Amino acid sequence: QFARVPAAHLMAVPQGLDALQAATIGVPGFTAAMALDRFIAQGLTPEHGPIAVSGATGAVGMLAMQILSQAGWRVAAMTRKMELEPVLKALGAHEVIDAGGIGAQVRPLDKARFAAAIDNVGGDMLGWLLRSLSDGGQLAVVGNAGGNDFAGNVLPFVMRNITMFGVVANAGWPVRERVWQRLATDWRPDFAALAPHLHQIGLPELLAHAAAQLAGTTSGRTLIAL
Repeated sequence: QFARVPAAHLMAVPQGLDALQAATIGVPGFTAAMALDRFIAQGLTPEHGPIAVSGATGAVGMLAMQILSQAGWRVAAMTRKMELEPVLKALGAHEVIDAGGIGAQVRPLDKARFAAAIDNVGGDMLGWLLRSLSDGGQLAVVGNAGGNDFAGNVLPFVMRNITMFGVVANAGWPVRERVWQRLATDWRPDFAALAPHLHQIGLPELLAHAAAQLAGTTSGRTLIAL
């Protein structure tokens, strides 16, 4: 199949990835990798401590765990689906935390647990992660599955020197090329480990699958086979 698009919108699949692997990474994996690229640019190393990943059973979450694990980071996976703890650990999580109780008591600051976090959820989760970062922590906001609003205050910023930033996939070419090159080499996911969680559907199945996603009954990465 062929599609006609402006040449300036395209880049070659980097050596080390095939077309299916690049599609598996896609926007979710690229977004997670851009968050890691930003953490590193701001001086974070694995020695600073673990990185929390919320929404860990979704596409961004699973790919983030794989990329972080391949890059040498310890990962704390946040999920309400604790029955999937063995799956998350097989994908690279060192610790799996039940996200169901994080909003039970809102404090100005919580125990410092993480050097950084990639948040796919927003809402109460984002507020809790902000309060749970250690000194100099970094918080990458990449999604809003749990809501656009969150309860926060200035103390994490003025007492722990926290940096919070958003990540979008329309990066400039220098960043795009650098991040994809790392995804093809030292950040390359373990595609064999991801294979059981990669689903391919046809266009006739798209609406039903979207409804299942909205209901929270899906997990993993889904590709549309044309």
